[in-house]
Amino acid sequence: MQKNNIWIIGLGILLVVSIGLNFYLFNNQIEVPEEKALLDVQIYQWAENLYDSSEMFFDYWIYNYGNVEARNVVVECELIEDDLETRRTSVTHNIGNLASRSESFEEVEVKNPQIKQGEEFVGLCHVESCDNCEILYKRIPSLIEDYE
Repeated sequence: MQKNNIWIIGLGILLVVSIGLNFYLFNNQIEVPEEKALLDVQIYQWAENLYDSSEMFFDYWIYNYGNVEARNVVVECELIEDDLETRRTSVTHNIGNLASRSESFEEVEVKNPQIKQGEEFVGLCHVESCDNCEILYKRIPSLIEDYE
């Protein structure tokens, strides 16, 4: 009889503790970080349009390393003089959506800024904005000042 009472008291205490623990866990919302797309852009080339010298274009690859689709992606491409300070021209390109864990080759045209012979330039493309995403270069402090 004494052993049965000990078992009953032990089970009662265990029941009260488990109910209290469940109440605590389910009433305190545990925050799980939202999963985001991770985007990066790599310029492939920039060149003058051979068939229309008033135009030039930028070709680039955009990569989504995340497990979530990137929405409303906007990429900015710039033509920068060799001093890396003066922007000769820039264009924004609205890509739209980019599937998770994918890449896309894109081309954007812009008015040619009339390059003189002997001038040297650097082409640069980067993700300007997007919904539900993180931009890869913003994780690397030394690149932030180069892109912005």
